[in-house]
Amino acid sequence: MKTILTNKHISIEMRKRALQCYIEPVLMYGCEAWTISKQIQNKLEATEMWFLRRMLQIPWTAKKTNERVLYEANKRKSLVRTIRKCQATFLGLVMRRGKLEHLATTGKFEGKRSRGRQREKIMDGLSTWLGPGKVSDILAAGKAEHIVISGHDGGTGASSWTGIKNAGLPWELGISETHQVLTLNNLRSRVVLQADGQIRTGRDVVIAALLGADEFGFSTAPLITLGCIMMRKCHLNTCPVGVATQDPVLRQKFAGKPEYVVNYLFLLAEEVRALMAEMGFRTVQEMIGRTDKLQFHPVAGNNKAELLDFSRITLNALEMRPNTNIKGGSVEQNFELEKRLDYKVMELAKDVLDGKSRNVKIELPICNVDRTFGATLSNLISKRTAEEGLPPKSIEISLKGSGGQSFCAFLAKGVSVRLEGDANDYVCKCLSGGEVVVTPPANMAPSFKSEDNIVVGNVCLYGATSGRAFFRGQAAERFCVRNSGATAVVEGCGDHGCEYMTGGRAVILGLTGRNFAAGMSGGIAYVYDKQKLFKPRVNKESVDLLSVETKEDLDFLHGLLSDFVAETGSTLAQFILSNWETEQKNFVKVFPTEYQRALAEAAAEHEALEKEQPQTEILVNGIANGDIYENGTDDLLEPPSEGLQRASSLSNVYGEDMINKLEDEDWYEGSAGKIVDNQKVNDKGIGDIEDAIRNTTQENKVLDAVLDKSRGFVNYKRATYQYRDGSVRQKDWKEIYNHKRVKEGLRVQAARCMDCGVPFCSSDHGCPLSNLIPKWNNLVFKNEWKLALDYLHQTNNFPEFTGRVCPAPCEGACVLGINTPAVTIKNIENAIIDHGFEHGWVRPLVPKVRSGKKVAVIGSGPAGLAAAAQLNKAGHLVTVYERNDEVGGLLRYGIPTMKLDKRVVARRVDILEREGISFKTNIEVGKDLAAKTIMDENDAVVCALGATWPRDLPIPGREFTGIHYAMNFLESWQKQQQGNSNPYISAKDKDVIVIGGGDTGCDCIATSLRHGAKSITTFEILPQPPATRADSNPWPTWPRIFRVDYGHEEVKLKWGRDPRVFNVKSLYFEGDANGNVTGVKTILVQWSKDDAGRWTMKDVEGSEKTYKCDLVLLAMGFLGPERSIVEELSVGLDPRGNLETPRSKYNTSIPNLYAAGDCRRGQSLVVWAIHEGRQCAKQVDKDLMGSTSLAGPGGIVTA
Repeated sequence: MKTILTNKHISIEMRKRALQCYIEPVLMYGCEAWTISKQIQNKLEATEMWFLRRMLQIPWTAKKTNERVLYEANKRKSLVRTIRKCQATFLGLVMRRGKLEHLATTGKFEGKRSRGRQREKIMDGLSTWLGPGKVSDILAAGKAEHIVISGHDGGTGASSWTGIKNAGLPWELGISETHQVLTLNNLRSRVVLQADGQIRTGRDVVIAALLGADEFGFSTAPLITLGCIMMRKCHLNTCPVGVATQDPVLRQKFAGKPEYVVNYLFLLAEEVRALMAEMGFRTVQEMIGRTDKLQFHPVAGNNKAELLDFSRITLNALEMRPNTNIKGGSVEQNFELEKRLDYKVMELAKDVLDGKSRNVKIELPICNVDRTFGATLSNLISKRTAEEGLPPKSIEISLKGSGGQSFCAFLAKGVSVRLEGDANDYVCKCLSGGEVVVTPPANMAPSFKSEDNIVVGNVCLYGATSGRAFFRGQAAERFCVRNSGATAVVEGCGDHGCEYMTGGRAVILGLTGRNFAAGMSGGIAYVYDKQKLFKPRVNKESVDLLSVETKEDLDFLHGLLSDFVAETGSTLAQFILSNWETEQKNFVKVFPTEYQRALAEAAAEHEALEKEQPQTEILVNGIANGDIYENGTDDLLEPPSEGLQRASSLSNVYGEDMINKLEDEDWYEGSAGKIVDNQKVNDKGIGDIEDAIRNTTQENKVLDAVLDKSRGFVNYKRATYQYRDGSVRQKDWKEIYNHKRVKEGLRVQAARCMDCGVPFCSSDHGCPLSNLIPKWNNLVFKNEWKLALDYLHQTNNFPEFTGRVCPAPCEGACVLGINTPAVTIKNIENAIIDHGFEHGWVRPLVPKVRSGKKVAVIGSGPAGLAAAAQLNKAGHLVTVYERNDEVGGLLRYGIPTMKLDKRVVARRVDILEREGISFKTNIEVGKDLAAKTIMDENDAVVCALGATWPRDLPIPGREFTGIHYAMNFLESWQKQQQGNSNPYISAKDKDVIVIGGGDTGCDCIATSLRHGAKSITTFEILPQPPATRADSNPWPTWPRIFRVDYGHEEVKLKWGRDPRVFNVKSLYFEGDANGNVTGVKTILVQWSKDDAGRWTMKDVEGSEKTYKCDLVLLAMGFLGPERSIVEELSVGLDPRGNLETPRSKYNTSIPNLYAAGDCRRGQSLVVWAIHEGRQCAKQVDKDLMGSTSLAGPGGIVTA
């Protein structure tokens, strides 16, 4: 077996490095127990010897030199040189069987290698569908040498989602049927079979070989090892990890190494060898077709699976036709190339090809069985002259008849072909400098109009790079598709003309079909639209339609049409030329917008070089000064006067090193690298009140013209001004967020969203709600706020809560977060819902029909409110019980006011009440009201109790006064702020110690600071997290990194230090004679792993220290729900003490009793609680009604 690195995205240098350094260990397939002489051992490096010993399982001891050895140094070099010459044929890796023994022992390929190009095998690819065996039989009989069976699982996901999920069948079916049919017809030895389609493991390789595959295609798995994230945007040249892109900026983000692919192959090969040894096979060839080694093992307990019959799939093909040669490719196909028309042309043009003559004229008949005419001739020319070709009209060929498929494909420069007749599909495919003229027969009736008849078929000039093609008559569909440099004239075309065209010129002198210029990004098309029917048929997404007015365009058209008339005798073109002054006005110029931009940039660069005066362009929020300045001074995007100082707040998402880097940048930074000082932008004073009013309409127009959505993630920086200035906000109880400033720069931030084909921000590691983040990011960029709000509400009942208090796991899973700061998803979400409230778009939606079912929800936290909202939406009568005096649970009294304004909570509760939900406060179920009573009065009961049982710290001195649970501290103060007269726990003028971190600990820090604490210190028993992701914490998992949250920043601003102390353990509390806490005795700890890989904690001797304190807040998390309801109803609990439910279900051990939120899941995030409430409501509705219309994750409604 030989391995060829053919990933076209790997640089040549990296590929050479991989081949030079790691080719030896790949030569393990089919090897016997080779030994190595002492002489060779001395020449090998230690790492190479380790690989050989590990993979080939040979001893280190030296053997006699006359025994067989794996290779010698000179043969090794020959092998590397040979493989380095192999050219990439397609994306991925191809692993082939056979010829290994000769390769391993001699270091050379079998047979002699000619200096000229090797003849490529004829390869056909089939997607596994109905009857691939029969099709393969036809292909083999039609001289195919290599057949690829591609299963439904294959591909990197760039096709449509419905196609990925529903098209095709497993490659196992296709390989088995193809191998059997080819063997039955004695054609198996003529072709090599390759299996393809998410082959990732050695087991997959072995199964494919046992079913009949000779080769095994790998693409997805090697790409993933190199860093591909399956973003499904390969065609846009915006790959954020530098794999599928030619952009030099993005290429720098490529972090893949050839060693990664090699390591993957090592593991794959080791698994294959182990399975081969287990089955008793020495080589891969011995495995091919041995279906007797495959056994059917249905899933235990699945009655349907036991009914499946795999006997036809596992039928040994040699039983159908014994003694048949099944070694793929061992018998060469006879192509009878000498009978091709090209060979006759090559013989007649021999003197020109040999340089003995300058010109030859050839006249021949042609019929439609002469396919790919001109390709073989062009191949010979390219071998001798490479890209230069021959001088113009060196070989002039005149043909009469009907050209076959791919007529003049790849036609080289210097060859001129004139066909009198017609031609099939793919005329001038990949035209490479040749000239082609196709005209109707000269003996047609005078009434015959060429412009009304098709003269060439579909997909003409597909992928053409240079040359000219004149067609007197119409072309069928997809004319000039992917043309990148050729010039063509035709008298009309069908649908999808100039599709994906990237260069060249196309002139259409008549009607076109629909969807013209779809995806066209380069080149120019000129369409003669005398009947004024063209514009509605154009796909205008990427092109502009202009009139032909410039002298350059008119001269080009006139000259080209003159040549067209001279070559074809076109009466239509002659009419246009004869009436040029009037008919030129009927031409429409189809000009791609991207091409216009590229030309404008090139012209600007050229002009700048001519002036030879370096100019520094200042960009404000990504906008060039030339576009928005008047007289070079007025800034239309001038930031508001409030908060003009540099943003000093830190991001709560990224590591400190990334934060500091971003923090040093001012509000806006241009791509030219010059920072704009916000204080200096507006140097002249305000002379009139109108000067202080921002022209937002004009700003949006400028943004529309300048913002680049496709490359926003490269051009624009992540905003770091989501918080108000820390020195100001720590003095008040207002929300810490800078809502106004965030919203002003939101379109720029939305432009950074890449609209990933596979949005990891909505995946399991990202948003639990599966919010449609790319959708509403794009809508915000387009200023379509109402539609963005609709998409947001499709998955999230309370975005105003998550947009404020959620730690944004979606940003941790954002694709940009791999190597740059993520999109500000949380800010955008919050801005959408606030914008909706401002414009009155968020209104109560009362169900039109009621089901008559009564459902009680115990607990009004985020899970309870979400469940209630969804159940009410389904038409049920919902009653929510809350033990506190106000609705909201954690949202009302657990989260501080400066993080979540309680007016925001009250606003949402008011909407829920008006929608028909009944709230009952000051009722603690299990104490004030029996849980059994609620069960009897309702059709279903949802427990959304939360995890309110706090974790204690049972160390000596715990009984001292002044030691409180964090939630008691926060709740008492929130109630005080809401007007409750009950006493609260105050931190004023106290030395505060917070034991525990997380969001609750940070809220305690910020609240104590605003109370007026004397000092604040936080203990965390774990080590300080790293500034960036550790190797054990890969993307897209939640980044466990060092963060500076709002409370930490405020303390640092006030006292000049971070309040956190890491690796510290509390030994005991100290107190005074009155029983008040006065200090905490601590010791530092050191963390290490034991032999089993478990983390263990060890005290550091001599590190004891006493911290003075008057107030201790325990913020160490929660153990689970409180037990009153649990004990009354005898609800089953899981090992962690939470209400137990089946996996992915929400029903408890008690009929009609459901659980959602932290009481089921354990202590978690608000966004998880909302997700739990929504999905619990969906199950309740389905159980009550038999079906449900409530949405699941991602807003998807399933039965």
